[in-house]
Amino acid sequence: MNLNMIMTALVAELTDDEIPQALSQRFVLANIWADLARLAGEELPADALAVVGRALDATIEPPRVRRGSYAEHARQFAPAD
Repeated sequence: MNLNMIMTALVAELTDDEIPQALSQRFVLANIWADLARLAGEELPADALAVVGRALDATIEPPRVRRGSYAEHARQFAPAD
């Protein structure tokens, strides 16, 4: 899976999870990393996992982050229109 395929999948998920204009949103890099790693089938490094876990205030079992975690975070911290 190449980068463009992974990014397309991420944007599709965000759109499906009702994140408007996903490409122009501000995001926490650790959360992007978490979803890209998940989409690529790779493990998330411990330092990024720790940031994602704190941001969600949830228990996340390594090495995977549950689906939808990024979208939940994006909705929580999305700027008001």
